[in-house]
Amino acid sequence: MFTNKGKSNVKVKLIINPKVKNDKLDEMKKGDSIVFNLIPYNPEEKLGHIYFGRGRWNDENIREISRSIRSIQIENANYKIIYKSQTAINRLLKENYKGIIMKSLNIKIDDDFFSKN
Repeated sequence: MFTNKGKSNVKVKLIINPKVKNDKLDEMKKGDSIVFNLIPYNPEEKLGHIYFGRGRWNDENIREISRSIRSIQIENANYKIIYKSQTAINRLLKENYKGIIMKSLNIKIDDDFFSKN
């Protein structure tokens, strides 16, 4: 999940790797990508979801998803960050999944996100 916690609109674009089959991502993509336009003050549009089942996140799932995504672009009015390598994508996902028994993934994008990355 991607959550916009900042004050400006955020666009998240996942470019899907056509060489790796992933049914969930293939269902969601339009063309070669999945795009979330996250609006901070609209509760219905501040979250972007990719659902793989509750509590199913583990290191192998993260590696599988990382291989299925060619790049992740996150941008607001001032900045654009592109995660291009499998290592960078895997790190972004791995750093943002939490929980003890039922793990979940939530990448929170606030106003400091762009200065930290």
